[in-house]
Amino acid sequence: MTETRQPGKPDPWQEPDPPLALAMRQMHWYGRQRDRARRALLIDEVLVLLVTAATTVAAALGARPVVTASLAATSLVLAGLRKIFDWQYDWIAFAGAWAELKTSVDDYRLLADEQKDEEAGRRLITTMNEVINADTGRWAAPRRGLAAQRE
Repeated sequence: MTETRQPGKPDPWQEPDPPLALAMRQMHWYGRQRDRARRALLIDEVLVLLVTAATTVAAALGARPVVTASLAATSLVLAGLRKIFDWQYDWIAFAGAWAELKTSVDDYRLLADEQKDEEAGRRLITTMNEVINADTGRWAAPRRGLAAQRE
């Protein structure tokens, strides 16, 4: 998913090195998404463990059935959220996209100034667009399948 121009952020095309500015902006976007998905996954995992353990303890202590059932239902909801949002898959996909962009950015930055010509910039932008298109395809494929099943 590409990050559009946001108020308060400079237009990357106005930067001294537009291809690098665009690729860096996209790389940072993927880094933020990667970190967000990882945090959500870890929080969900910890909550599932804690609530599941609390359910067992509540049952062993003879808690009122409504307490035990509520804890069990909470575990089920947390497990369902994991399935719906698939944070682990997102974490892996965003990390892969980030790593691919970082490699391309690093390769570009290692070029001597006289080698950072229009063709080098075009290669960097092409790689960035390929990463975005692959990520969009990853995201869209299951949704296309669901749409086709409804027809």
